[in-house]
Amino acid sequence: MRDLFVLAVVYGSLPVILFRPFYGLLVYSWLAFMRPQDMAWGSSRVLPLSQWVAIAILVGLALAVGRERLMTLKPQTVLLILLAGWISLSTVMALVPEMAGEVYGNYWKAILMTVLATGLVRDRRRLRLLLLLIVFSIGFLGAKRGLFGLVRGGVRFADGPGGFMSDNNSFALALNMILPLLVGFAIVEKNKIVRIAAAGAAALCLLSILFTFSRGGFLTLVVVGGLLIWRSKRRILVGGLLALALCGFLFLTSDQLTEQYVERAQSIQNYEEDGSAQGRLNAWTTSWRVFRDYPWTGVGPNNLAAVYQRYSPLEERFRVAHNAYFQLLAECGLPALLLFLGALGATWWRLQRLRDATDLSWVEVQARMLQISIAAYMVGSMFLNTAYSELIYYLMGLSVGLEVVAQSDAARAEGSAEPSAPVEATPWWKQAPARRPASPVISAGGGV
Repeated sequence: MRDLFVLAVVYGSLPVILFRPFYGLLVYSWLAFMRPQDMAWGSSRVLPLSQWVAIAILVGLALAVGRERLMTLKPQTVLLILLAGWISLSTVMALVPEMAGEVYGNYWKAILMTVLATGLVRDRRRLRLLLLLIVFSIGFLGAKRGLFGLVRGGVRFADGPGGFMSDNNSFALALNMILPLLVGFAIVEKNKIVRIAAAGAAALCLLSILFTFSRGGFLTLVVVGGLLIWRSKRRILVGGLLALALCGFLFLTSDQLTEQYVERAQSIQNYEEDGSAQGRLNAWTTSWRVFRDYPWTGVGPNNLAAVYQRYSPLEERFRVAHNAYFQLLAECGLPALLLFLGALGATWWRLQRLRDATDLSWVEVQARMLQISIAAYMVGSMFLNTAYSELIYYLMGLSVGLEVVAQSDAARAEGSAEPSAPVEATPWWKQAPARRPASPVISAGGGV
């Protein structure tokens, strides 16, 4: 039954996508982040559903020339396109091209859909729909496992839903990245049901992070929790959500599981005696040695495993970088890492610029929450191979969409007949942020 439902949604949406490409972006995001195909047991698990949807989007964009934008040129978009080009070059130059091809698709699909999203997300309705879909797709997975863990008196998850969240560590990172966006909806959303659902999902996702027993996830959660309280103007609400989830973990889970979690968290202090921590340090050393011999194009995506034993001082079971930055450095070279860091930095800078310029409270809150999500990735990816995680690229694209919508709404508020014209007519490098008035007017989204 689940299989039929997934196939019906995808097949039924294809004709619609040809005439409304934005709906294809929603379907693709649903498949990428909720992964309903992995919840079925039939052909939907093996069919290239995402690929069909992506092709339909591209055909739809070709048919909608003049009606839809292919992309919006901002610093993030330019850097991502350059990154995709350099990774493509690294794939061509790979030591073992067959191994590089296995991972290359993850990069180009994530970056392509992000670039398309910057053009398709052009108004507040589309931005809200895409944000809601992404946030509640991952939020649903986290809430389901969090609730399951509470009912069972606490559990330990050793895996993830699949895709870029295939193991417990990457799943914990994704939940940490989505947690600020759930809090953002709990603060600014006008629909009461959505606000309550976002608050409940946030608390349950926090529990799921703890139930993964991921030490990297725990460290990232500490950073995210601190930033949420420190940067929020509704500290009581945010602190209450975090406290509710922690109380649920402490009082509704078994004493044995709580003791096991505390012991695992305390092992972070004794990393010299921990085999997993030492393995990561060895992986970083190995990646650095590989980079020194292949500084420009690296050994190729997914090719670190092919040369790992030659450069590693220790015998390792898992021959990966265990770090997104070392992963790019060793496999794609220094230019790839600089472009990736540049895209992250440009996204943060544009969001901060938007926060300083806008008078719309919902824009300021969403920009702040996107910044915290990016901070979560930057901390959590220190311990994981997540350079091709679709979620971080989508957040970069959403930052562009938020900026376009904020500029459009600001122009509309000033009584412009065609609010989008000034945004497209002025290149991003010539745009100057508008200064906030002395007494800003808070929009209908409510004070935060």
